[in-house]
Amino acid sequence: MEYRFRILFSLLIFGTSLSAFSYCSKQSDIILSNYEESLVLAKKSNRKLIVVFGADWCPDCRALDGIFNEPEPKTLLKENFIIFKVDVGRFDKNLSLNDKLGNPIQNGIPALVVVKPDGNILTSTKGGEFSNASKMTKEQVLEYLYRL
Repeated sequence: MEYRFRILFSLLIFGTSLSAFSYCSKQSDIILSNYEESLVLAKKSNRKLIVVFGADWCPDCRALDGIFNEPEPKTLLKENFIIFKVDVGRFDKNLSLNDKLGNPIQNGIPALVVVKPDGNILTSTKGGEFSNASKMTKEQVLEYLYRL
């Protein structure tokens, strides 16, 4: 009886872990699919794609988002870029896209990857350039954007 219980319990644990793996796989498929759709839109509109890796708990991410929504940056972004935001949670979500784009979050978030309309990466903030966005000015962010 105890042997059967162990087998049943093992199968239950194994099945649960497989369903969790399946869920993670679907999540990565969805984010990669959304990324591909954004690339198509960027190509069609001849604009660069900015992939912004961040999280809702991150004060620097919220600060950068606030700067992006100010009139001058907002206009610049709308005219020249497609923005694709990726929630990385506590560095445990949507990591498949992070890996695909060269691990830009390695030195903190928010992290940006700028992709040309042809799909090639133009630049990435792997060095944590925006990880202190709450201390950055609008002018500093604009300087970065205008160089793109």
